[in-house]
Formats: sequence, C-alpha cells, structure tokens
Amino acid sequence: MTDEPAKPKKAPEAEPAPEAPEPAVAPGAPPAPPAAEVSELEAERKRNEELLSRVKYLQADFENYRKRVSRETEAVLKLANEALLVRLIPVLDDFDAALAHLDGEASKGVRMVHENLMRALTAAGLEEIPAEGVAFDPYVHDCVQRVPDPELEEGTVKEVVRKGYRLPDRILRPAQVIVVKNRGENNA
Repeated sequence: MTDEPAKPKKAPEAEPAPEAPEPAVAPGAPPAPPAAEVSELEAERKRNEELLSRVKYLQADFENYRKRVSRETEAVLKLANEALLVRLIPVLDDFDAALAHLDGEASKGVRMVHENLMRALTAAGLEEIPAEGVAFDPYVHDCVQRVPDPELEEGTVKEVVRKGYRLPDRILRPAQVIVVKNRGENNA
C-alpha cells in the first residue's frame, strides 16, 4: 500500500438542465392573459362601443325632438296670437267709427282707450297698412272703386274705405281703397 493518502473521488458533474425560453414580456410587466380572457375583453369592448353609439344616437334624436317641439310650440303661439289679432280688427274698426262721430270731451276717453289698445296690438306685431296717397299695391290693397282725379297720379290711392292690417310676415286684412283712374277720362 502506498503511503499516499487516498484522494477523494469527485462526484460526476450533472449535466445542466436545458433552459426554458424566456417570455417576450418585459421584466416587471404583468403576465399575458389567457386567450379566452382576451376574446372576452374584445367582446365587452365591442359591446361598449355599440352601447356608446346607441346613446349618442338617442341623444341626437332627443335634441332633434326638443327642437321640433320648440318650433311647434312657437307656431301654435303664433297662430293663436294671429287669431286673436284677427278677431280684434273689427273692434278697431268700431273705435275708428266711434271716434269719427264723437266731439269734445266725450271723445278724449274713447281716444285714450283706442291709443292704449293700438299700443298693445303694435307690441304684439300688428301694423296698419299705409294706404292713402301711396301707389296702389294689389298685395296689400283691395280696390273697391276707381275714380278720376286730375290732381293725383294714375294708380294712387285716393281714399281708404277700410283700414288694412298686417303682421311682419303676412297680411291679416288688406286695406279697402278707392284708386285714381285718369286714363281714358277727359280731364279738361
């Protein structure tokens, strides 16, 4: 035997285990969700987009409804206002007839009431159609008679038989007038 001490035998080295491929996720990032969760999230996102689109459509539809109701309300109020004004025109005619026949102190009160009524109706949009001394306009005047008058031009309104009234956008009642007709007449 030899005096040499025996060398301890080394254990055979183990083969290194093959490394698993590293995921393509950056370090510190959460792990990728499974494919089932991804498809579920996509379905929810699509559903949310559809609901948002539907809400926007309903919101626009409601805004259109609100505008339409506002226009219709204005139209109804305008027609009601117009109908009231048409019914008050004969009252104005009666006031004009009464003022033509009243004299002195008695006419002051009636004249004041007439002026107040006219101010209120003017504020509501009623306008008297100008007639006497202006050129005849078939859109706002109704000719009830034609008479010769050498002092006035052909087609001029000589006299108003009944006043006419209008709103800014339409005629409520045309003025009935007498119009000058000089052509064919011997003015000498």
